[in-house]
Amino acid sequence: MVDWSDDRIAALSDQDLKNLLVNAERKSAADVIAQCKAEMEKRDAAKPRKASKPRTELKEFEHDMSAQLAAVGKEMAEKYDLSEETAKAKSAGVKGFRSHKLLDAKGYAKLGGHQRDGTVAVDRYISYRRGNDIVTLGVWLLKDAPIENHEFHVSAPAEMIEGGKTFSEVRPGISEKDLQETRHIRAFKDLPSAAAAFDAALAKITA
Repeated sequence: MVDWSDDRIAALSDQDLKNLLVNAERKSAADVIAQCKAEMEKRDAAKPRKASKPRTELKEFEHDMSAQLAAVGKEMAEKYDLSEETAKAKSAGVKGFRSHKLLDAKGYAKLGGHQRDGTVAVDRYISYRRGNDIVTLGVWLLKDAPIENHEFHVSAPAEMIEGGKTFSEVRPGISEKDLQETRHIRAFKDLPSAAAAFDAALAKITA
């Protein structure tokens, strides 16, 4: 076999280097195999690594809002008993009852179905369910809308929310399901006002 110096191997193209390694392995030329692998590792290390993409402004906004909504949720969980155990105990006899986790597994606001299926740009929310009643607080941004157009939506059974409207009035053109016909929704431009309405609805649902 040809006497391969490190310099000769370093001068090979990537493809020739691969071919040499294959031949060396076939002939069990341990020294050449080691030289080829060392050169390949050197080339790999020299390749520019793909920088992780910076978060887009929209993703940054979504992440920030998810954290802020979660902070409201944690504050409410200290004020009211929002445990799944209590929800289940108080909902005995409700067919097919499934309690809602207030936050997602990472401790942020949950990803809403309308964002998941691409209907809107941002749909993140926190929620609590007891019996057939559901109370939610979320952030909502339509597709292709400027970030400053976002709204905070609070939904609850009609009797638990002041100034609430039907879903079709607040979210025109967005199809709704999951007990929405018995609930009203109200839009706010700032989170503190929305959080206060969410707080008031939770006081009623947990009473």
